Amino acid sequence: MGFLVGLVVNVALLSVPIGSTLGTLFKIRPFENERKPEEKPHNTLITNSSCSEFHEFALNKIGLNYTLNSNQILNESDSTLCMNMTTFENATYPTNSTAPEFSFTWQYPFRNANESAPANQTKPLIHAFPQASISGVVPLTLEDLGGLTLDFAWTMGIGNTNAPSTSVRRLGAQLVNASVALDMYMDPDESKAGDAGKAAFEMIIYFAHYGLQDPVGFGNGTIVTTEKLGGTDFRLFAGKNANDQNVFSWVATEPITEFHSDISPLFNSILALNDVENLKADTPTFTDFLGYVGFGTQAYNSVGNVTFWVPRLSMDVRKFGV
Repeated sequence: MGFLVGLVVNVALLSVPIGSTLGTLFKIRPFENERKPEEKPHNTLITNSSCSEFHEFALNKIGLNYTLNSNQILNESDSTLCMNMTTFENATYPTNSTAPEFSFTWQYPFRNANESAPANQTKPLIHAFPQASISGVVPLTLEDLGGLTLDFAWTMGIGNTNAPSTSVRRLGAQLVNASVALDMYMDPDESKAGDAGKAAFEMIIYFAHYGLQDPVGFGNGTIVTTEKLGGTDFRLFAGKNANDQNVFSWVATEPITEFHSDISPLFNSILALNDVENLKADTPTFTDFLGYVGFGTQAYNSVGNVTFWVPRLSMDVRKFGV
């Protein structure tokens, strides 16, 4: 994901000793394992925290399992990437697709994505795309995908703590370049479908994007089609990224911080594009495999820490005919 989407993510992640900034982060929100009782005595909340490379696994005994990945692309000496994830000790959740509550706190300096571009066309370089991804139900072919219901609530705020709401003005004042998206990869080869660097196709749904960055295909200026989900219009842009992957970017016409809808119509829309002329990307087929589904944020740069908080997330994948 995002992110300049589709980039190969194999860069070693940093351990983040960044002096006073991280010291403040520790004081406000200790990044160490904590245990505290939940209201229900039979279940205990466990907070897993990390300010280095993280690949945290959350078991859901009755359904999907989730993994939180740091997915850092570009290492910086003066930067932060930390994670908090709150899991249930007995690994039982309200539904079979419920994810644990989590947050990512990050800070990266601005890096120009194209040094030769004119000053008025400057775009930021992606640093990381921390996400929560699912396992156990993918890969599966698109013809076997009966539905994918996404349910979430999130906020993005400046500082080290979870913001109760998202303030565009405050994000702008801190020169935040970031987005919030659902990222999916597909390929005819099942073994490549879950690999962000090798999959032939990426479909990414942008629920919000702040700052100067553009989704892949957005710069073409051509809206391929429009779909309405959950009462909001999503405009489709298509193109190829720097890794020559075919990318389909669905961009919400307004920021969406709470959402509940089946997103499978978006797959159907891109599958129907094979006869569209002058499309700037190849299209997948029903026999291709969906191998990766992840929800999170694309971290480009910010003057100061940014915290992306997801108190509610569910990705319910249903097979066709079930």
